[in-house]
Amino acid sequence: MERALRHDVGSEPTRLERALEHLAEEGAAITVHPSGTLMAHLRGTYETLSRWRCPEYLCLAGLYHSVYGTEVFRTATTSPSERDRVRERIGPRAERLVHLYSTIRRQTLYENLARGAPYTVVDRATGETLPLGGIEELADLMTLDVANRLEQLPRTPMSLRRMEADRRLYERAVPLLPRAAVEELRRTYRPRALVVILADGLLRRVMRLVRRLRGRRHAR
Repeated sequence: MERALRHDVGSEPTRLERALEHLAEEGAAITVHPSGTLMAHLRGTYETLSRWRCPEYLCLAGLYHSVYGTEVFRTATTSPSERDRVRERIGPRAERLVHLYSTIRRQTLYENLARGAPYTVVDRATGETLPLGGIEELADLMTLDVANRLEQLPRTPMSLRRMEADRRLYERAVPLLPRAAVEELRRTYRPRALVVILADGLLRRVMRLVRRLRGRRHAR
């Protein structure tokens, strides 16, 4: 983190540097995340979007995408009541994406890929249907979602069955994604034969059974 935060003495910190400083102040560096620390995941998501040459507002949304907590990661390091402060840090367009991504039922985002316009999502707490700002905002949210998934995948391996389900989902989003994102997505999510997927599932079930039996043996 020190390298990203460093700037010349007497110079004004960049928006990215200020955003990182605020994340550190709010405990992101010491907040446990399934793939490591929250700060590492947030920075990794930012760097993924930046590598895909996404616009600054989308990269900054990636940097903050789960600070309010999400449907999957429920730990909030910033209260939604602080939205005005977050807007000042990363800009209103980026903060809107962060808030949407934090509050929606994720499945309702994916349903837009099959349903088409008008594009909407559902607030998981209130059940309210929220309109999206057209196909561009849908594309931003899907790009953010793919970056979020790919960034943590190396540290949170999934079954081949889950990988295949994700591959099919994200293939529907390909027209909305940057070219670099599509290339990385297809390198990561390769089509696999059904027999390979079934064998992986069987092996995982056997391994779980072995672990349970060992646990019972040690408990005696």
